[in-house]
Amino acid sequence: MKNSYIQFIRKEDLNTDVCVSMMISMYFGIEMQSALQWSNEHRYTELIKAQVMIDQGKSEMLLAKLDSGTPIGMIIYTEADDMPVRRIDALIVARRFRGNGFGRMLLRAAKGDRDLHTFAPSIAVNWYVKNGFRELDKQPNGTIEMTTAADNLDLNFNYPLPVFDQVDLQILRNFKQMQ
Repeated sequence: MKNSYIQFIRKEDLNTDVCVSMMISMYFGIEMQSALQWSNEHRYTELIKAQVMIDQGKSEMLLAKLDSGTPIGMIIYTEADDMPVRRIDALIVARRFRGNGFGRMLLRAAKGDRDLHTFAPSIAVNWYVKNGFRELDKQPNGTIEMTTAADNLDLNFNYPLPVFDQVDLQILRNFKQMQ
């Protein structure tokens, strides 16, 4: 897209780049609550898991930005352990920039020479289909499993589980009290 670029996020950027924090918070804090009604506790746990995955090099994050540096979108993806497939863990474009091809730009950047796989919220299924995905199965959590691969896949992904420190545990306790 004109006047925009893709930035690869290094693990050092996770705690130092406000744009990274903003996009991760927008996805896990706002989008997933409205799309899948995730609880505060679940959203926080998923946010921490994504940060751990990026920090340990298991997942990669790309930001779409305007030339001015304004963040407009993000994609987080994880390489399958046993196949040339990347699973999309998170994809978001800020509402005011939707419909301008930025999501497609992020998909292309993440895809490279791999097929893609995701679990899409129902509100995003048509968009994914328009961008080359096909539906596989409806999941119990309300998402739809989708892929760009021609064959059905049996993928394996290793997940490092987050280890919560005292601050994280206190935040989780506060979330439980708020609900």
